[in-house]
Amino acid sequence: MSDCILKFWPKEEVKEIKTEQIKKGLHDSKIIDEPKELWGEQGYEAGSAMNDYFEPVLNPEWAKQYFPTIALMIEEKGYGVESGEEDFEYVDRLNVVSIKGGEGAFDSWNKMCAELEKITGDKYQGGWELL
Repeated sequence: MSDCILKFWPKEEVKEIKTEQIKKGLHDSKIIDEPKELWGEQGYEAGSAMNDYFEPVLNPEWAKQYFPTIALMIEEKGYGVESGEEDFEYVDRLNVVSIKGGEGAFDSWNKMCAELEKITGDKYQGGWELL
C-alpha cells in the first residue's frame, strides 16, 4: 500500500457537484470500468484506456499487474492538504478524482487534467498527497 495518492481537483473553487457527469465521462473515455471496493470505499477499476492519460506510459506487461491493484475514486467532496506560507493548509474541494492503491508510477498527468476539463468545463490540476 502506498502512503500517498494521486488526486485531481478543479483549479478554481466550484460550487456545482458534477460527480455523476465525471463518472459518465470517465467511463465513456474508458478511464474507469466496473465498480470496485478498495480500503472499504467504493471506486472503479482502471479502464482499458487509462494508460493513455498518464506519463510515463507503463509497459503493457507491468500495467496488467499494476492496474488491478488501484481504484479510481470520484468524490463529491475531497479533503486535501496543500502547502501554505507558514504551514500546511487543509482544504475541502468538490469533484475530486483520486487514484488509490498506486505506487507513484506516474509523474505527468496533463492528459487526465485535460479530459476532466472536457468533461466538467472546469480546469483541473493534480498532485500527489499524503494519505
